Amino acid sequence: MWIDQQIGNGAWLVNSATAASALLVFITAPVLGAIADLRQRRIPYLVVLTLISVLLTAGLEVAGGIVVGVALFVAADLAYQSALVFYNALLPAVAVGRGAGKVSGYGTAVGYFGTILALIVLTLFVSDAEQIRMVLGPLGGWIDVGGEPNSNVFLPTAVLYLLFSLPAFFFVPDPAVRVPRPVSLGAAYRDVISTVKNIRRYGGVGTFILATILYMDAANTAVANMALYGREVFGLDSAGVRNLLLFSTVFAIVGSAASGFASDRIGPKRTLLAILFLWLFSITLAAAAPAAWVLFLAGPLVGIALGGTWTVSRVMLIALSPPDKLGEFFGLFSLAGRFSAVLGPALTAFLLLAFRGLEGMAYRISIGSLAGIMALGIFFLIRVPDVRPGPTVDEYKPRTLDSPP
Repeated sequence: MWIDQQIGNGAWLVNSATAASALLVFITAPVLGAIADLRQRRIPYLVVLTLISVLLTAGLEVAGGIVVGVALFVAADLAYQSALVFYNALLPAVAVGRGAGKVSGYGTAVGYFGTILALIVLTLFVSDAEQIRMVLGPLGGWIDVGGEPNSNVFLPTAVLYLLFSLPAFFFVPDPAVRVPRPVSLGAAYRDVISTVKNIRRYGGVGTFILATILYMDAANTAVANMALYGREVFGLDSAGVRNLLLFSTVFAIVGSAASGFASDRIGPKRTLLAILFLWLFSITLAAAAPAAWVLFLAGPLVGIALGGTWTVSRVMLIALSPPDKLGEFFGLFSLAGRFSAVLGPALTAFLLLAFRGLEGMAYRISIGSLAGIMALGIFFLIRVPDVRPGPTVDEYKPRTLDSPP
């Protein structure tokens, strides 16, 4: 919305900036994961990258124009996505004695709760800027009560991001599972190249990454286009779109926690397959919806599936990964997510352009095509071994004098 205020109709610029950030993550994420494996440390890199992202986000408050603002956004998103590589790699250490599925589910659920809380708080800085400035007194002098209230969200976003990150900085364990090795970019790149060349040695990882690209592509594109689909096909107003997204996010909290318990009970592969079939049904339901009320039925199902996807995908990767390659594989996992973030919108844009003469039917076709991509993701996931994360998580148990080396 800030970009719309600056140049009007800035959707193309937002998508271009997101694609640029995704391309940079595509290049850096696997190498960062390899560095984590070489050093056997994750917290220091998480702290540094998070602080960089916080500062760059806060810098948007004083951005001197659209070019500087977009550059800061790309850099902040790159730092954030890079930090996620190290954040995800901490999951096995936190899951010791607790269940990887439950811990992943709780983390994802709290993340969606934070999203709702942040949206409520940040909305106040836009819609009630004058009142917030009065409440903050001298500390609120930076709040714009004039023509660009959307810029008010950057600084509080940075503050909330930092506050929510502090528990991970100070309370999450970061044990080593083997002797650290010296770090250099050359060694990191060589490790990544060697892993990719020999991916078949790590049973199912390559197939799972391919499946991830496909089902994440369909899932992310469906979520990104939910508001547009409701507005263009069914004429939902801003309030209706907001309610649909908020309603879906509430159910994402439920899906996150429930899928975590299911993953620990029946295994991550079976749970993830059930989630993907729920995606398939939800996307098909939305594409064929005869009226807007059907979206309010599909929306909660999408929310449940979205929360479960993030929760169980991480657990599945832990189950497939050897402990000393976990950071590297989470780098590849992040790469897969970024690749799908570019591929999905590109396919949707192509279909909307190709069928633009059909008006609302073009959106139905573009959303319906995601069902085929999801089905292909299911096809490849079925071929991934049905494994549990226990052996990898056990490597992170604290060692005692009588523990085997």
